[in-house]
Amino acid sequence: MRTSLAAQWEVLDDHFRRHATLVNRFRHAGPNAVVHMWKSQSNEHGDRLSRYECDALVERHCELFGTWAD
Repeated sequence: MRTSLAAQWEVLDDHFRRHATLVNRFRHAGPNAVVHMWKSQSNEHGDRLSRYECDALVERHCELFGTWAD
């Protein structure tokens, strides 16, 4: 069954809305917090990073350090 174009756009819109929310959540995380979360692969609550959180954390790392996280 083919998915309608409107449904595909809705899924994509939901994806970017969720990603933007996570990027905003990490916006004020300082360098030490970002490095700690990246090395531990856990968020600020100690929970394992979701794929969305990982992507948002990489963006924050780039903002702070000008490079991608390793």
